[in-house]
Amino acid sequence: MNQTFASKLVLVSGGSSGIGLATAIQFYQRGASLILLSRRQEALDSAKDKIKDIRASQSQFVETLAVDLRDYNALKEHLQPLLDQYGTPDIVMHSAGVVYPAIFEKTSIEQFHWMMDTNYFAAVNLFQIIIPLMKQRRYGQLIAMGSAASFLSIWGYSAYSGSKFAIRGLCDSLRCELKPYNVQISVVFPPDTDTPQLAYENQFKPAITKEISGTIKPFSADFVAESIIKGILKKKYVIIPDFQTKIVYWLTNILGSGVFKLVDLFTRNAIKKHGLEE
Repeated sequence: MNQTFASKLVLVSGGSSGIGLATAIQFYQRGASLILLSRRQEALDSAKDKIKDIRASQSQFVETLAVDLRDYNALKEHLQPLLDQYGTPDIVMHSAGVVYPAIFEKTSIEQFHWMMDTNYFAAVNLFQIIIPLMKQRRYGQLIAMGSAASFLSIWGYSAYSGSKFAIRGLCDSLRCELKPYNVQISVVFPPDTDTPQLAYENQFKPAITKEISGTIKPFSADFVAESIIKGILKKKYVIIPDFQTKIVYWLTNILGSGVFKLVDLFTRNAIKKHGLEE
């Protein structure tokens, strides 16, 4: 049986569903013990039921914590007892995320804060607690969930992309700061993934956004999770699971601001087809 992460402790926020749960399962199958964070206890209980029978050894365990990561004080208060009991996790992954696609003026101030608080500040809150412990120990791995919207924003994603650009900027800085302490950070840029979050997003996605982003079939959460595991083992900073997202990433780096000519072309074609949405 695969024991790649034997005796490791892995903490996953957003660990009750989607990419977070799929990655947690793969860690557990490879010998790690888990601390799963999410807002809803019932979702965590369901996730724990899915995981508990696939352990690689009898010494493994799964702990859960229902907490709102947007609230730093609550997170600190409720997470600290688990850290005191089990020690500093070897790997911490922030996977919690939300998205509501809409043009700028149809995105409420509350929705802007909801996305920024969940996608960015929740990561900041978690990392503020964990990083000093990892630096003191001189070892650890952090994983943050970005998106293709972390490096290229399109119609309908002003709020979401803003939060994901922030994640990329955070990780770029942390990569430099943590390197002398032997703490590795990775940022994941996943493609559209078949998760409850994508199903929610698709209910509201403007027609122009759909047209620009294309109609490629979403990848499975298991595929993305396996790519994350491989990237962690190789200590990659940027983890991009699929070929198409890699192409877009490299185009933005090679073309620089020239990439906007392509974005404008796709946007004009989408507007011709669907008209401007008011």
